[in-house]
Amino acid sequence: MWPFVPYPECSADDIDGKTYDYIVIGGGTAGCVLASRLSEDPTVSVLLIERGHVKNSLVSRMPLLSQNLFWTDTLQVQSTIWSEPIHGAYGRSNRLWAVNGVGGGSRLNAMLWTRGWPGNYNTWSNMGLEDWAWDKVEPYFRRLEHVTGPPDKIQSGARGHNGPIELRQPLYPFKWLIYLAKAASNLGISIMDDCNDPESPSCGYYPLETAISKSGERVSALTAYLSKHVAQERIKYLSVCTGTVAFRLQVTGDENIGRTVTGVHIRSSTGPKSGKDYLVRARREVILTCGAMTTPQLLLLSGIGPSGEDSTESRLGIPLVKELPAVGADFSDHYSIPIMLQLPAKETLHVLQNAIWGLWYILVWIVTGKGLMGFSSAPTAIFLHTDSIDEKTMQVTALNKQDATRMHQVPNIEIMMIPLNTLERTVPERSLFSIYPTLLQPRAKGRLEITSTDPLVNPKITHPMFGHKEDQKTARIAVRFSMRLAHEFQALYPFPAPFAFGPGNELQSLSEWEKLGAAQPIPVATTTIEPPRANKTWKDVTDDEIDDYMRRVGHTALHFSSTCPMGVDEKHGVVDQKLKVFGFTNLRIADASVLPKITSAHTMAPVLMIAERCADFIKSAWEEA
Repeated sequence: MWPFVPYPECSADDIDGKTYDYIVIGGGTAGCVLASRLSEDPTVSVLLIERGHVKNSLVSRMPLLSQNLFWTDTLQVQSTIWSEPIHGAYGRSNRLWAVNGVGGGSRLNAMLWTRGWPGNYNTWSNMGLEDWAWDKVEPYFRRLEHVTGPPDKIQSGARGHNGPIELRQPLYPFKWLIYLAKAASNLGISIMDDCNDPESPSCGYYPLETAISKSGERVSALTAYLSKHVAQERIKYLSVCTGTVAFRLQVTGDENIGRTVTGVHIRSSTGPKSGKDYLVRARREVILTCGAMTTPQLLLLSGIGPSGEDSTESRLGIPLVKELPAVGADFSDHYSIPIMLQLPAKETLHVLQNAIWGLWYILVWIVTGKGLMGFSSAPTAIFLHTDSIDEKTMQVTALNKQDATRMHQVPNIEIMMIPLNTLERTVPERSLFSIYPTLLQPRAKGRLEITSTDPLVNPKITHPMFGHKEDQKTARIAVRFSMRLAHEFQALYPFPAPFAFGPGNELQSLSEWEKLGAAQPIPVATTTIEPPRANKTWKDVTDDEIDDYMRRVGHTALHFSSTCPMGVDEKHGVVDQKLKVFGFTNLRIADASVLPKITSAHTMAPVLMIAERCADFIKSAWEEA
């Protein structure tokens, strides 16, 4: 295709009053899949509505630079979403990042491909969702994958080799990789090759697979499913409407005959609040793929959600269309506690902060597609369950290593190794390396509510971080184990690697960091802080010191989910096993909001799997009609 032909985007004004067979609301990770798969049939018309734009620039294609959360305009990052004050974090509010633009979170994430463990999906099956057991979802993961690498991996029948998502394990140039693997092995952790092989144990040190193409570019849902070539080729029956937000579903029918979504009310996402409203009509189905924060928001704006005089919708004057108590009720997320060492700059990605080296590696990537700019920020990770850790020695015991096929033996923590500062604010003049424990199976649930009838006003989100005593215990063990791992690494590594941030370490530095770029007043910690530069190890740091540290630095891992969960009935779920919203004949949801329980995985792969299955459900339904 001629390279200067623009991507065929249209506006709300262009589609006003038109009727489409399928309307997909939300052009993120799942929305691209649905729009692409449904428009494979040239006899139907498909409309994709997206709040952001395409903006497929050089920066957005460069793997490392495209992970920069703070390049809000360039990468269409929405950085103004804050949680409500978190009781378990000294009343801090967490920033909850989101991405506008076609491709959604797959345009900004670390490109990490983790399916989740078979036991995650067998847990769903045990909840009454038998159609989502591992043997039902596993073929869709293989359909998605185009695995590259050694011959044994390429030939493995457990992995996919012809899918749209190109996957590889890059070879990073850092020496620390060797010593961290040795440190992990010394603690009883097996060094494994592929966390996506269903035969792999749930306790292991793994290189992470990344969605990066042969040419060194980020593979996103945009590039894999809805490229400019696809959009141009299908322009007669696929419309990609950008800069547009949906604010209400038009519904007919009732409880007896079933409700049908006949249209979607939309408006510009960039114009004045008093701008013109438009209506587009649906002939067959409407599919919500707005993500775990915006999908429940749209349902609530449409009168679909909890009932009662005290409900937010009632207070805002929104008529109740369908009572579904679970809408917004089970907000779930992974969250992380950064622990950082100071390493030589050449052993971290901070080397790129030097203008000369930064420019050099950008030029290397432009010319060859290789170099540091062609990497994810997270090369490796440890997955394990805290039950396998001896709490006295912080060693993994062989007798307790977990079987990932069992429902209750999936990993509940992931410890990523990230050669960067992960504190969400700058730390001047430090080259930092993060050991990044993350809770994968939190028990606490948050909540999402709306406070305005304006769809551009962010919803009110109660984040579940440290909201359950068992979550606090798990996090505490994960942090102490991470400090144990750091201690083992420091003894092996040939360069100095002191703690830069950690429980009982560099407390003055932590206090100074807390003041940097604070968007909100910093709550005063309630525990007694020891004098600055107290240097504790995993052995002598106290539980109170760990808890204090976690409450001060813990933050989201950006894996929001479960706000419109799949369920067996409308009292406990929002969609059924075919992803249809209870009580509606033609409304489905296919994004992270439908997870009935969050998986032990980064959410890109599970969301793409869900979207692929939803496309098949829709095609089958209308072939039989």
